[in-house]
Amino acid sequence: MKAYKLYGPKSLENFKLGDYDEPVVRDHEVKIQVKAVSLNYRDWALANGWFGYPGEKLPFIPFSDAAGVVVEVGSSVTKFRAGDRVAVNFFPDWHDGDFSGEKTARSLGGSTGGVLAEYVSFPEQAVAKVPDSFSFEEAAAFPCAGVTAWHALVVQAQLKPTDTVLLQGTGGVSVFGLQIARLLGARTIITSSSDEKLAQARELGADLLINYKQTPNWDEKARELTQGEGVTYVLEVAGQLARSIRALQAGGSIFQIGAVGGPNDEVPNLGMLPINTQRLQGIYVGSTRMLTDLMQAFDRNGLKPIISQTFRFEQALEALAYMGSGSHFGKIVVQVG
Repeated sequence: MKAYKLYGPKSLENFKLGDYDEPVVRDHEVKIQVKAVSLNYRDWALANGWFGYPGEKLPFIPFSDAAGVVVEVGSSVTKFRAGDRVAVNFFPDWHDGDFSGEKTARSLGGSTGGVLAEYVSFPEQAVAKVPDSFSFEEAAAFPCAGVTAWHALVVQAQLKPTDTVLLQGTGGVSVFGLQIARLLGARTIITSSSDEKLAQARELGADLLINYKQTPNWDEKARELTQGEGVTYVLEVAGQLARSIRALQAGGSIFQIGAVGGPNDEVPNLGMLPINTQRLQGIYVGSTRMLTDLMQAFDRNGLKPIISQTFRFEQALEALAYMGSGSHFGKIVVQVG
């Protein structure tokens, strides 16, 4: 089969397409012909060697999000059969229940092999059925960014119509967060450096918009837009924790997800969190159950993931470059089969 592998030392020059043996299916596994994969900021950072995992073994197949067709099942498999349309969960060992270190020790395309290949094989419990309403490209968009937003806003926050959610930027997590918040009737504030992207967010139902290039003190603006009260929840993806705390109302929560904005020297005053009974909650994607629930919720309500641009399999490096440019609104997808 054709597959990409990331070789050491990590760099885009060592992100290479080659010919490899197809995976062998064990008793409890399903073999999937991959049809589409989607990118996350993590993939760009890993490919450039900006971070790694303890015990990481190079080379490995990169990327974590995939959808495709089951072509073979192991002898112990009961949930799937050949021909089923499926998506693969980010964590192959987190099937249901609460977070644990054991369940999240392996993450696809990082601490274990990923999905940027023509065929992959995973335990049946790590795979979710894809509703017929989604294309493979749409289904591949859900596993990391979509599940992260769902875990934060639905599982942890149990979002209500009286809540206000602050979404940073217009990447995959934030756009999914906007769609989920709108689905649950909550008010949304979204930030971007681009008026064009903010207009796209408004078309998706965003209530309030902040251009953080024009308004660097977006935390103050968020408070102004909430009559001084502050927001109920922040999806913190930009590495702007100090400003997120200042934008947060008493009793609110920040869901710490990433730092796509790069390093930030401003030190947050964490001592204010207990005084204001605020919560800082780390969110590290989620379980196969969350992936299933998310896809079913979008299916029932006629929602579709937002795809910014689609690339061919041989254009995976171009897709990474597009991710690095920050030009996308929503998800970037690579078609495989």
